[in-house]
Amino acid sequence: MKGEGPNKYLVFTAFACGSIIMVVELIGSRIIGPPFGVSLFVWTSLITVTLVSLALGYWIGGRLADRFGSHGALFTVIFLAGLALIIVPAIKGTVIGLSLSLGLRAGSLVSSTALFGPPLFLLGMVAPYTVKLYMGDGKDGIGRTVGWLYAVSTAGSFIGTVLTGFILIPNLGVNNIVYLSSAALILIAAGYLLFFRRKAYAVAALLPFGLLLFPKDLPSIVRPDGTNVSLIVNEDSAYGQIKVVDYTYGDNKIREFLLENMIQGGVDMKTGLSVSKYTYYIEKLARAYKPDARRALVIGLGSGIVPNRFERLYGIKTDVVEINPAVVEAAARYFSYDKSLHPTFIEDGRYFLKESAEPYDVIVLDAFSGDIPPSHLISLEAFELVRGRLSRDGVLLINFIGSNVLEDLAAPASLLRTLKEVFPNIDVYTSVEYSDPAPRVVNMLFAATLEKRPIEDTYDAEVHPGYEDDVRTLLARRIELPPGEALFTDDFNPVDFQDFETRERFRYSIITTSDRAIILD
Repeated sequence: MKGEGPNKYLVFTAFACGSIIMVVELIGSRIIGPPFGVSLFVWTSLITVTLVSLALGYWIGGRLADRFGSHGALFTVIFLAGLALIIVPAIKGTVIGLSLSLGLRAGSLVSSTALFGPPLFLLGMVAPYTVKLYMGDGKDGIGRTVGWLYAVSTAGSFIGTVLTGFILIPNLGVNNIVYLSSAALILIAAGYLLFFRRKAYAVAALLPFGLLLFPKDLPSIVRPDGTNVSLIVNEDSAYGQIKVVDYTYGDNKIREFLLENMIQGGVDMKTGLSVSKYTYYIEKLARAYKPDARRALVIGLGSGIVPNRFERLYGIKTDVVEINPAVVEAAARYFSYDKSLHPTFIEDGRYFLKESAEPYDVIVLDAFSGDIPPSHLISLEAFELVRGRLSRDGVLLINFIGSNVLEDLAAPASLLRTLKEVFPNIDVYTSVEYSDPAPRVVNMLFAATLEKRPIEDTYDAEVHPGYEDDVRTLLARRIELPPGEALFTDDFNPVDFQDFETRERFRYSIITTSDRAIILD
């Protein structure tokens, strides 16, 4: 296989494999992110596995290229990389399920290694092989050739990164991207056989795609108590994996909305009442601090429960800002969120605060899923923007995921310190679990106002059975936080480091108490 045509095919191969390397690395966060969280530790695991696998591939591939420097060997390696990739969707549930017992950090590293190490190792072998075959037996111009092929491979990585982040993930979904990448590798190997070896049996390379002819149904399981748990929606979006889960027992049905397996809200389908008690907390505090509210802003839609009840129960005209359009569509389709009733802005909350000029009586910041907090929304500069959009006697309400462990209070304490730079009056309330002796992840509700005013406990809305006492006693659960260590600013905001223990505890409780089939799908 010599000549300009074959060398052009080698260049194309280097470009394509460089692109797929980045696709695999980026898509890895969407495969192990839902159970383990998209945190610093997950990205550290993925980057470590990528670098080590590629390094081993470069080393072993170089040695093999010198001993078995044939085009057939190269395209066999690429074909094997395609096979290693195509089985990832089929085995990911088993691999991640076995890794969960190792904890979040070790589990994410082990699962990343098992799922992505083999295809990345094989793709790492491509670079030294293409250099060897492109050069042939010649010794001149080796530096120029190596530089050229690595530049082509890097250009492919650039294209793969952009395509994956901006086009593929929002439109195709994780599994389809894996299958597409696998198809590209297998077709590259088949193309070599067909075009340069004139082997008709190259079509046999397509046999692995017979696996795709058997679509996988969404899981549905029955718990020992007879509860049927059904995953009715599982789709990938630009900002995370969205799931809708139904829990049915007799004539009772609960529906939950999950983002990256973190519960964002739920409703009792029989009564229409929320089964997420933090939504009642927000509602009660809004009524206590601003009972005559007429306009509200909710940043972070979730399942849409808060704006729905604001409008239906109190006639509060509520604007909603949600960065993820897929969240809005899921809330509208499965949780009765009315987009025509609530002006809905698909954009970042910080940007909206900067551009909007309307004052609001209540601003609800509920963009905290329990994973990495959006630091740009809880900085000094962000709160100054909030103050400019809040009516003089209005209230800012923040639903923050915290902990009842003293060592874990650094993040909420720093949040309180930052708020105090902008708002003179701040109260902090917690969910009832805060008083438990065992470590618990809890909701912390911050109520910030510009003016001190009496708090009126006139809340009498219908609450889901079992939550009445909890919601009724919320105002009695005001706590004093220790002095904050940090002032959150755009320049310095260590919130994701201060609360990583809480996030790990929260994520671990999710993966150990939820149905494995639902979490791992």
